[in-house]
Amino acid sequence: MDGQKTGIDITLEVVCGKWKGLILWKLLHEDHMRFNELRRAIDGNISSRILARELKKLVDDGLVARIDYETVPPRVEYQVTPYGKTTASFLTNMNNWGLEHKRQSATKLEMADLINREK
Repeated sequence: MDGQKTGIDITLEVVCGKWKGLILWKLLHEDHMRFNELRRAIDGNISSRILARELKKLVDDGLVARIDYETVPPRVEYQVTPYGKTTASFLTNMNNWGLEHKRQSATKLEMADLINREK
């Protein structure tokens, strides 16, 4: 291509990576979540620093809303915006594909194990 980004490039940049898709996935299935609640819900022990950075990017891109209740002690929640909800269909497809890939890989490993045992 002539230096122009494809839609795939842009999508991967905005919603993929190690954490952003998973953050969106969790928020798509909850009405709203507080920071530590979200951190605990994410498998893989994401650090607070990384979660804050990724949430800021998602907020900046308009996919997630940060709701500050301006109370003492501070209360902040995050929720997917209507625009962020447009990611649901392809994140669902990615999730389904990943689960099927895991199943296929497990089946291949089981077959290889059976073949090796017969030798």
